[in-house]
Amino acid sequence: MSRRHGKPKPPASAGAALDARLNASRRAVDVPDIKTFRQFLEQEARVPVGGGHYGHYSFAGREALEEFVDTIDTVLGTQTGKPLKDAILSLCGGAQFGKSTTELALGAFATGVLFQAWGFYLPDDDLVQGMVDTKFRPDVIDQIDWFAQMTQVGKAVNKSGKAVNRKGAFVVTDGERRSQGMILGLNKIPTSFTFDITTLDEVDDIKPQREKFVRGRMTSSPQRTTVKIGTQRVAGRGQHKAWKEGSQGVQLHRCPKCAKETNLEETFPRCCRVALDGSPKPTDPILTLTADFRREDNGPVLATHDPAHRYYYACPACGAELNRGRGGFRWHHRRPDAIRLNHWSWRVSQFGIAAIDISQIVAHWTKAVIDPEEMISFNCDRRAMPESSDQKLTEAILDRARKVDPYDMAPRPREKCRAFAGLDTGRRCWLFSRETASPEAKRILHIEQIPLGNVVERVTALFNLLGIQCLFIDQNPATDEARTLALRLNGLAEITDWPRAPKGSLADAHLSFPSGLQFSNGRWSGLRCAVVAFTKKKRGAGIAHSFDIFEKGGRELFVPLIECNRFETIDRAVREFLTPAENVNEVVATPQGQRIRTAPAMRLPRRGAGAPKVLELLDEHLLAGSEREEGDLGDYLDKIENHFLLADGYSALAETVGGDYMPNRSPGAFTAADIKAVIVGKPKTTPFKRPRIS
Repeated sequence: MSRRHGKPKPPASAGAALDARLNASRRAVDVPDIKTFRQFLEQEARVPVGGGHYGHYSFAGREALEEFVDTIDTVLGTQTGKPLKDAILSLCGGAQFGKSTTELALGAFATGVLFQAWGFYLPDDDLVQGMVDTKFRPDVIDQIDWFAQMTQVGKAVNKSGKAVNRKGAFVVTDGERRSQGMILGLNKIPTSFTFDITTLDEVDDIKPQREKFVRGRMTSSPQRTTVKIGTQRVAGRGQHKAWKEGSQGVQLHRCPKCAKETNLEETFPRCCRVALDGSPKPTDPILTLTADFRREDNGPVLATHDPAHRYYYACPACGAELNRGRGGFRWHHRRPDAIRLNHWSWRVSQFGIAAIDISQIVAHWTKAVIDPEEMISFNCDRRAMPESSDQKLTEAILDRARKVDPYDMAPRPREKCRAFAGLDTGRRCWLFSRETASPEAKRILHIEQIPLGNVVERVTALFNLLGIQCLFIDQNPATDEARTLALRLNGLAEITDWPRAPKGSLADAHLSFPSGLQFSNGRWSGLRCAVVAFTKKKRGAGIAHSFDIFEKGGRELFVPLIECNRFETIDRAVREFLTPAENVNEVVATPQGQRIRTAPAMRLPRRGAGAPKVLELLDEHLLAGSEREEGDLGDYLDKIENHFLLADGYSALAETVGGDYMPNRSPGAFTAADIKAVIVGKPKTTPFKRPRIS
């Protein structure tokens, strides 16, 4: 073996070795002079055009995407040289409008032109292989020669500089600069790799708790851009939540005759017409909810779907044909304040994509009106509006609850109404209070998000201010705060001589307190506050009254405990919004006798100018929390943003359990003489007087 003389060279790093291998065959790459993402799309990107052939990318027929692409350039600073940090861009659309082409082209532009690290997250690892093999390789790498020459697929360099083999990874270098991209599944919390630009695909299928960790992968980047692209399927979470949290951009098509602006997805089907003689006229019939064409809703049917017909979108006011192409519409952002926070969102329906034939939309509509499953597909894929068979509440159902009895939320209880409340706890706590006029007429009294450190004092103040009769609180995670409130509001905080809590069977236990709180015959009465535990794992197990026993200050104390089933607690609140239209038939007692409730029992306050912002959050929690795992068979989803719905469920449970008694005095009105008589044993022969409730 020969030996070399002189100082030995240090071993090359794995990253440098990888660069050397890449550069060995890439020293003469002819890279075009590209400045912007839009330029990259129009000059370099190629798309399938049929028959195995590819053609140049074009915005023709997809002009709706131009503002999104131009905004990406603004955020990345490709024209100004001044990137916008921590921007979020959410493109929320229907199906087949070019989202895969756009997001993969962004990855090639970010890594091959800007030389920034790009992460592309899919809901799970199974989708990664399909995206790489059927989209990224054939549609991007194989179509852009100079990018292919700089790229090695299946390689990545981790934080320590070690080269690793990984499906979905690729490294790009021009001999001087190096970047990398990763296509990842979010089966687990992401680690190991840092990105400048992150794209999330089909956010509805990504678990929210895992999505929250994605931004942590960009902490060390000076750019930190997040792009979310996908179909809106579930109201209140996922892609729909991303749209609502952003600027809420919608297309407004301007009538060339009367100048009225129309959003097509919100006016469909009335905005769709058929040209009876092949030429659009203001007298042409409109598409109806029954999938036929009439001049009036109850008029004679003049046409039904025929692929040979010429369909067009028309101004609902004057009937003039609308232009779906460039110059025929503008983007209107309903929340321009979000743009100041670098948070954009757009809703792109198939109605606004001129490249998509209206005839196939009409054909799908004829199936949707007779098939609920097809209607869900139509609303999500065509209209770009969320609808899921797993979701019990929809935006339309919540809007109906606002229109039955319009009112503005104000913390003032009405006369002849009783008030109840629920509190969902955590690092932030969520109070939901309701007032009940009758079993079929309830409305929100006050809702509030409260910091955990202030929850005891704030809830006590609201309890007295709102005249709440009974409050239920989840036992965990803020256990100490829940118990403190239960002691205080039940008038137990000042008791010094505590009885022992009953053990074993509670059927024969009797406890009575000066405040009017009493446990007898296995249940609490005179109840003003209780903690709730979901100990009943099977549905139909009912509600149990028990004791939450704990030690404090060297003494064994207890507070009222209500044990129940989680599903039934949430379902009780959800069903208050539903009617026979959703196959919910609830019998209510009225002075005239029993009957089926036909309107929603719970009414929501008006939203709009001047309304509290918390009402938007309420809608999100109600929608997201009403989703079930397997439609009508599964449980309501857990570990999501559903706090107000849970608090509503606790308030409904408080009304059910604690609605039969109203004490004469507030918890602060007891004297030392009152506290002396804590009676353990049989109940008094004279029952506590219950005030008359008008």
